[in-house]
Amino acid sequence: MSKLMNKFELMTSKFSITDKYRIWFATPIVIILITIIAFSIYAAVGGGFSKGINLGIDFTGGSTITITLGDSIASDEDFVRYSSAFKSLIEDMGIEVSEPQKTGVGSDAAIYLRYRNEDADLQNTNNQIVEAILISYPELEIVEETDISVESIGSRTARTLVSQALIAIIVTWAVVLLYIIIRFELWSGIAAVIGLLHDVLIMICLTIIFHVQINTTFVAAVITIVAYSINNTIIVFDRVREHVKLSPPNNKTNIISNMVDMSVKETLARSIATTITTMITIALLAIIGVSSIQEFALPIIFGLIAGTFSSLFIAPTIYSLIRTSLIKKKFASDYQPAVKGAPVIEKKKNTSLKAKKANKSIKYKK
Repeated sequence: MSKLMNKFELMTSKFSITDKYRIWFATPIVIILITIIAFSIYAAVGGGFSKGINLGIDFTGGSTITITLGDSIASDEDFVRYSSAFKSLIEDMGIEVSEPQKTGVGSDAAIYLRYRNEDADLQNTNNQIVEAILISYPELEIVEETDISVESIGSRTARTLVSQALIAIIVTWAVVLLYIIIRFELWSGIAAVIGLLHDVLIMICLTIIFHVQINTTFVAAVITIVAYSINNTIIVFDRVREHVKLSPPNNKTNIISNMVDMSVKETLARSIATTITTMITIALLAIIGVSSIQEFALPIIFGLIAGTFSSLFIAPTIYSLIRTSLIKKKFASDYQPAVKGAPVIEKKKNTSLKAKKANKSIKYKK
């Protein structure tokens, strides 16, 4: 493994991160364009603008129904047979249903279904679904009072969840910005927050492209990725700060870009290795987990990719561009020519002994 890392570091030793900023900035733009195309296709096929994003009932409003069948769904074949039948029964009523899930074991084994129910009379629709299940499958001997549980989320509650999710994300960004400013400087904080905005945007884009359902677990995934990404970004900025401290003080415009390149290269192998090992674990959860776990694991994978990319290429490059621009402006203001087109001459104070005596004689004459 160490030999592989050494080869990787050797390959990237002559590669400039900051010089390739056009590539780093163009990559998310391409993903956004692909997202717009995918969104348009989903909306056209679904027959409505709202179908472009696969929002779950946590954000649109709807109901969940849990049907306890015990030993009747002990085998996987029985679960698939009855869950598919219940799903088809509800869909025949013109209601969109998510993928069924199995909860509990033994006598507590149950089928869990989520479906969108945007009607004003939620209770009446839920009663119709329960009645249809009882009439269609009398052989299961389902007792409504003990074997069926229905919960609903109204549109007002859904809107509240959306606003709370946005507030949670904004507060997270604000705390991160404040922490970076205190530990490093303002421009580091701004670059870090832009990187986090990139992470969330790419997570949303990839979720739309792959049509993954968005529920409250998505908000948890976003906050998780914000913490993961900012950790990698802080490591890079910490290296930059240490390199700047050790650099000669008379360097001007080229120091920041060189220091950023050096810092990113020193952390590149570590960041990629950490991301890959984390992604393997999350990918296994996405493969073997139920749909609710997949709704959390897939955005996490998208966020890991986006967070690693931003912490290595987006945030450091933005920081380098801002600081280089500020240094150039300061450098230009210190070397202003007296006449347009004249050569730039640095203004220096005459500190010679002869000049000091001349200044003193002028004061005495006054």
